[in-house]
Amino acid sequence: MELTMKRPIKVFEPIPKQLIKSLHFQGRKHGFSQDEVYRLAADLTGIPSLTALSKQEELFMIGKMTGQTVRTGPLPPPRENEVEGGETLPSHYHVMDIRLMFRDLGWSKEEIKGWLEKWIKVEDFRTMDRKQAQKAYYALGKIVERKKGGAEEQDNG
Repeated sequence: MELTMKRPIKVFEPIPKQLIKSLHFQGRKHGFSQDEVYRLAADLTGIPSLTALSKQEELFMIGKMTGQTVRTGPLPPPRENEVEGGETLPSHYHVMDIRLMFRDLGWSKEEIKGWLEKWIKVEDFRTMDRKQAQKAYYALGKIVERKKGGAEEQDNG
């Protein structure tokens, strides 16, 4: 019997704190207000949070603000074996789904930050590991499910 290795998963490589500052700086330098920078992030990720960006998304946003990109989207995420510590980074797909659930819930960046701190015990997206992202994914899934169930009851009532 031959053992086969599973293909390394795509991971969410979080944006470092200094690159968040760079986004604000590049935005101001190229005439974008802080609200416009957050709006660009929301257009890209579904939520107005710079800490929810990956390194690839941050580079894409800077390219958009400076007019130096012709790409229609960010570079693909790396695989866990392509980055140092990749085996502990959250799955790219979990983070994408988490962001979409936050968007569907209509939560502000403050509500998102508060929920992550209270329930997942992390400061923001950048500090989540793979297990915490899985926990957030399943917990948010239940919240979205309950919200949809409540909306259906109101529609039927």
